[in-house]
Amino acid sequence: MSVLNQRQINLINLLANENEWLATNHAAEILNVSVSTLRRDIDTVNAFYRYKGNRIDSKPGLGLKLVGTKVLTRPHNSGDGSIQEILKSKRLIGIATDLLTHSPAPLSINALAEKYFISRSSIVVDLKKVEAWVASFNLTMIRNHTGTYIEGNDFNIRIALKDIITYSVLNNYQMTDSRIDRFSRVQLIKEFGKKNVANCMALISLIEEDLQSSISEPYYTNLFSHLLVTIRRAKNHFRDHCDDDYVRAENKEWHIAEKAIQWLETEYSTSLPTIEVSYIYQYIVSSGIHSTLAPPDENLHSNHEATHYVEQLIQEISASLAIDLSYDPTLKSALISHIKPMLNRLAYGITIHNPLLEEIKQELTSVFTSVKATVEKINTQQALLSASDDEVAYLTVYIQAAIEKIKISKKIILVCSSGIGTSQLLYSRIKRAFPEWDIVDIVPGARLKETLEQKACDLIISTIRLDDINLPIAYVSALFSTKDIIRVTECLGSDLNINIKENYDVR
Repeated sequence: MSVLNQRQINLINLLANENEWLATNHAAEILNVSVSTLRRDIDTVNAFYRYKGNRIDSKPGLGLKLVGTKVLTRPHNSGDGSIQEILKSKRLIGIATDLLTHSPAPLSINALAEKYFISRSSIVVDLKKVEAWVASFNLTMIRNHTGTYIEGNDFNIRIALKDIITYSVLNNYQMTDSRIDRFSRVQLIKEFGKKNVANCMALISLIEEDLQSSISEPYYTNLFSHLLVTIRRAKNHFRDHCDDDYVRAENKEWHIAEKAIQWLETEYSTSLPTIEVSYIYQYIVSSGIHSTLAPPDENLHSNHEATHYVEQLIQEISASLAIDLSYDPTLKSALISHIKPMLNRLAYGITIHNPLLEEIKQELTSVFTSVKATVEKINTQQALLSASDDEVAYLTVYIQAAIEKIKISKKIILVCSSGIGTSQLLYSRIKRAFPEWDIVDIVPGARLKETLEQKACDLIISTIRLDDINLPIAYVSALFSTKDIIRVTECLGSDLNINIKENYDVR
């Protein structure tokens, strides 16, 4: 679930281990990068931690220093072995959830042993596993005479809890229109309570009503997980003391977020920190739902930035896969709609989970690899944060769909020797059999070479014999019978489909 690249993580670790100022040139030398690259990485890191109370200071004559009131979040990989081991055990999930939701209040080993009906020694073993896992979120497990508790800032604790929900319980269902299915609700109710689960779903429905739009997956799961964590932490009377650590936005989405917090405060008879409004706002604007009438938030990425990103993405991938995707307006429009909130997610450090990630990697290997390399290149050039494999997988689906459309959408030239009436009959029957095809022209044999100099095509369908043409040709009758359809299909199978497979490996 990393949003910073390894070089930027190394920079964070270097400065975290330095208690004093570190000369910029010395830091660049240690990290084996140029000073200009180092400065871009500093901007990237500061953008990521913008709302989390940390930053890298840079001062002439002094150098670089890590400053902030909170422990710095070090990005982690939620696909590593420790988290996988945690998520294989319901007991480990329960223990981790208990510790995270009660933090910083301690829990005794005896209480945990009684709750999970195991011995104290077994709890100690489990705690070591949980300790290794929470460390990946820059959280520390503290053991003293009062008990065991998790130490760290609230942002990291929320991310850890959200990962438990997303990668364990909610990972058991396929993303359909039902969003959170019955099985997942049952599991969530066991861990978080029936009222809390019902309230999260009810609140999202109210948010959707105000947005006048439905929140689709995976954004629904993201917002649901965040709300569930917020409720659980609030019920344990934890308060984040970073109320000034955000920038207010005067738009529709911000007012909806304020209304959502007011709803929670009323429902649970509590008072929530004002930073909670910013958190919900970030999830809303990262879901791709935006008001066209609201004043723009200067922190959000504009349509212009998203359009520029998409144009470069399509250009780079077209070159990488040797297939021109630049003439597909549907692809461009869909990518802009997806990438604008994706850029917001990267800016706010919000991650999404793609349940089909491994399947996409396996079935669409070459396209996924191309998209990943292209996204990394663009993000580096534009000083953007790294995108996770989950984000790349969603982009891969868009690209693959466009490729599949190209595979079935052919440019055809008809060659006829008969009159206009027969030509139109042939045209109509071909369109009926292959509605996705684009018949770019109908010409007599004498004009074919001239036409080919002006227009590109994938296949020539002809009622007359043709010579010296270096393109696939399917010979048919003017009536275009069933046998002719088979003949055309076989022609494509032996020529174009093989060519596509060799060039693109679109599997």
